[in-house]
Amino acid sequence: MSIAVSISLLALVLIAAVIQRVAGLGLGMLFAPYAVVLIGAHEGIMLANFLGTLMPVLLLPRIWSQIDWRTVAWIGLPAVAVMPGAAWVSSISPPGPLYLVVATLVLLSLVVSVALARVHTTVEGRGAQVITGIGSGLGTVLGGVGGPAVTVYAVLSRWPVLPMVATLQPLWVLISSVSFATKWAWDGGQLPDMPAGMWIAIVIIVGASIFLGEAVQKRLSERTIQRLVMLLGFVGALLALGTGVRLLLG
Repeated sequence: MSIAVSISLLALVLIAAVIQRVAGLGLGMLFAPYAVVLIGAHEGIMLANFLGTLMPVLLLPRIWSQIDWRTVAWIGLPAVAVMPGAAWVSSISPPGPLYLVVATLVLLSLVVSVALARVHTTVEGRGAQVITGIGSGLGTVLGGVGGPAVTVYAVLSRWPVLPMVATLQPLWVLISSVSFATKWAWDGGQLPDMPAGMWIAIVIIVGASIFLGEAVQKRLSERTIQRLVMLLGFVGALLALGTGVRLLLG
């Protein structure tokens, strides 16, 4: 791995991790598409899943009291339930069309959620959480975008920012770790072969990003963070769409 690639990868980890601390999501959505270009498809996705587990684990002690564990269960368990089947479909299907279909559906759902939010429609309850979990699980495995499904739920349920950010962290631990395991089992995925110093630097940067992200979060209003969450949903879907087009074109 060249010095330029190493520096680019570390900078990408820092930016994505800070955004995740501020908004509760975004690390996987922002990191994976660029990591795929830098270090390859399988290694990039596997590293994104690894980081998607590592950062929330490091963050949990700081936000434990704000986590709504019932919501974690109602979203997380349906997500986990559909992931092995989705991994099997992913292993026997060309990735380009899958990315395009998932990204298109996500974009449509985001547009609908914005429209409904403008007319003050509120959608919440266990049924909405189950559907969110299914969408997040399928999106994570098939298109690398589990966050936009949660974005839709956050917008329509008018989820308060601080409980949302806290509750999403154990959810990402669950989803990212299961995604990592299913890809390992079905696709033979593996982590990138990087020197020990690179791994140590990544862990240090992720830890530092927690405190840097908290400093940024304190300076932003709840409305600004909500807009950031919506923006990240659209960015994640558009990046997945771009990945699908790139894979189709070879």
